[in-house]
Amino acid sequence: MKQQIKHQYAGQYSQLSTKDFNYIKDHLSWELLAAKKCAHYAQESQDPQLATLINQIGLMHQRHYNTLLQYVNPQSVQD
Repeated sequence: MKQQIKHQYAGQYSQLSTKDFNYIKDHLSWELLAAKKCAHYAQESQDPQLATLINQIGLMHQRHYNTLLQYVNPQSVQD
């Protein structure tokens, strides 16, 4: 039988399978890596317009990361 992981989100209990939880953890890692790479390449860019675009993309990945993190552990992210 699948192991279930319970967590509280918006006052409701949800269940994630271990496989789903591990996928979300992997996705968190991917989003964090993408945000870090964007920050690095924006800093390295000689073109200000390109640096701005890369920073915007990095912020998008940070938002995705924070959204996923709130879903997994709502107490870990503060507004």
